[in-house]
Amino acid sequence: MYRAIAIVIASCTLGAMAGHANPLDVRALAASCASCHPPAASLPVPLEGQPREMLASRLHGFRDGSLHGTVMPQIAKGYTIDELDALADYFAQARAR
Repeated sequence: MYRAIAIVIASCTLGAMAGHANPLDVRALAASCASCHPPAASLPVPLEGQPREMLASRLHGFRDGSLHGTVMPQIAKGYTIDELDALADYFAQARAR
C-alpha cells in the first residue's frame, strides 16, 4: 500500500517538474493576460483564435529577446517554455468572442 502511494506521489512530482500545465493552470495563466488582452480586443493584439504557431513564436521571441516590446519581454521571461506553449495552445483553441 505504501509503495503504491509512493509511486503516485513520485509520478505527480515528476509531472510537475516536467512543467506540464494542466487545463486549470493554463486558464489561470491566461487570466493574467486579460488585463492587457481582454477577450475580443482589437488592441493591443487579440489572442483568442490566433494561429498557435504565431502565438508560440511571438511568446518565445519575447522570452529569448529576439522580439522587442515594452512589457511583454519582461512578462514572457517569467514563464517556462512549456507554459508559453500551453498558453499558445489555449488561445489558439479559444474562440474570439
